[in-house]
Amino acid sequence: MRTRKKQRIIIGTLCSILVGLAIGYAVLSSQLNIQGTGSVISNFQILFTKIEEVTMNGAKTIQKEIVGDTTANFIIDLKSPGSNGEYIITVENRGNIDAYVKDIKGVVDSNKKEPKDIQFSIDGLKVNDKLKARETKTFKVKVNWDSNSTSIPETSKDLSLTIDFVQDTNNVVSGGNITELVQDLLETSPEGTYEYMGGTYLKGAQDSNYIWFDGFLWRIMGINEDGSIRMITEENVTAISWGAENTALDNDNSYVNDWLNNYFYPKIKDKDLLVSQIWCSEKTNDSKSRRTTCKNNQSKLPQTIGLLSLDEVNFSNDTSSYLKNGQISWTLTPNDEQKMWYMNSEMISSNLLHFADGVRPVINLIDSITISSGTGTLQNPFIIEDRSTTGKSNDHSLIGEYVTYAGRNYRVAEASSIGTSLILDGYYDSNNDGIIEESDKMQYNSNDANTCTLCTMINEDPFVNWISNNNESDKAKLVSKTWYRGDNFYFGNNYKDNLENTSNPYVGRVGVIRMGEILSGQSETILSKNHTTYVFYNNAQDYWTLTPYNTQALYITQYGFISYIYHSTKAVRPVVMIGPDVQILGGNGTFNEPFQI
Repeated sequence: MRTRKKQRIIIGTLCSILVGLAIGYAVLSSQLNIQGTGSVISNFQILFTKIEEVTMNGAKTIQKEIVGDTTANFIIDLKSPGSNGEYIITVENRGNIDAYVKDIKGVVDSNKKEPKDIQFSIDGLKVNDKLKARETKTFKVKVNWDSNSTSIPETSKDLSLTIDFVQDTNNVVSGGNITELVQDLLETSPEGTYEYMGGTYLKGAQDSNYIWFDGFLWRIMGINEDGSIRMITEENVTAISWGAENTALDNDNSYVNDWLNNYFYPKIKDKDLLVSQIWCSEKTNDSKSRRTTCKNNQSKLPQTIGLLSLDEVNFSNDTSSYLKNGQISWTLTPNDEQKMWYMNSEMISSNLLHFADGVRPVINLIDSITISSGTGTLQNPFIIEDRSTTGKSNDHSLIGEYVTYAGRNYRVAEASSIGTSLILDGYYDSNNDGIIEESDKMQYNSNDANTCTLCTMINEDPFVNWISNNNESDKAKLVSKTWYRGDNFYFGNNYKDNLENTSNPYVGRVGVIRMGEILSGQSETILSKNHTTYVFYNNAQDYWTLTPYNTQALYITQYGFISYIYHSTKAVRPVVMIGPDVQILGGNGTFNEPFQI
């Protein structure tokens, strides 16, 4: 059995400030520790090489030194309120393995400690920053005594900062067989595994089972009885009604099954890597069900794509499970003829079939796949295929892949002969401050519920200028197309009634996503704040779809299901069409290396 190699670098910093009436001292100490199991052939060496004094305002450096390449010490004398000192610390990667910053902890918590008048900060180093092999990076540490302080601080204060570097290299699993990799995950799972339908699967919290495949980030679940590898998308890929009224026991003919296997499946590139099966949709009225067999299956036809069963959710440790993504989504399990079970981050419950809950595809991969790169973390997932490419964007891009346009990241919503549709991987933010304020939100319509005020506003010059960053070259990449709003869509209708409806068209360069389209959910990069935290609904905003609902309009909630409203403002995720001749200059379509156009 091949053991997947890991090595983790922890840089821990202890800052102690001693302040008296006349004189005070601050000590910054950083200790390098290496943890891990197994032998690592590659050289992974991160160390400190220099401490430089930058500014001293009412302060004086008493001592600064590097001890044994792994400890940085300095002592600073703070004279009075308003005193501060700033230092540049140099860190080098002298090994031949790339690293990145997985986490920075301690600054906020430490600064909350008394006396709060004395604070420290770090600048120039943040989560996800890379420290490539042989690269040198500097960051600043500042110690400050608030100039407005009127109190006499305590005689001492401890501040602590931890910077966690981990490997970021293709060499970790390059050429590894996916079955061996998943077996390793199962054997080392911190919360164990569970058995279901003859297979073995991960449960509880997991942080090394992320995998990138065909435009989406997935979570590896485990190994099926037939040896195939089970995976689920990290995000809700869409949100639609389950099916017609009183049809919960007929999964084979549900809207969701049709969407998965007749709308989503044809857009997957590597169909030859998928294994078909008969999915279990056995009903239960027990929300805690943990069945390991499927004795009364309501599904009869083999399908390539399915959903989680209620039993799998429960076996995986429910609320503490990696399967929870901060969103509401359907399971494959009926409660009765009228309701299906669904899951969210806090609970499991059931909904009537007309509700438009999220859809998270589950697939099974053949067991002979080779992993080309990655370490399985959120920041550096396993990659099944490296698709670095150049050429026309509509010839090479897959739905879900990432593209940088006009300085912002988008995802491919559709590729066709007339161009490539891109949906912003975020929300309209007029002043680009990273905060979606009320002034950034818009109404779908004003007084006339049958018109789309939003459709007009997002095609006016101020919005198009924001889209293109006032760059005429980027603006020229946009092409106009006909956007179809449809009409009178009601919950409980088939998703096709909306996607195939050509009513209420308008022509423009900018639109928004329709209910039922792929990516009509909350992007996992939005939910995880670009992979700086685990997915959570509070990181998302309610935003409009293009689809009217009678006299109102449908919107995608921060929880990933669809609702409707009339007079209200919501965030906007614009969709644009770039022309068919726009060229890809580089990148591989992942969130770490988006296509450059």
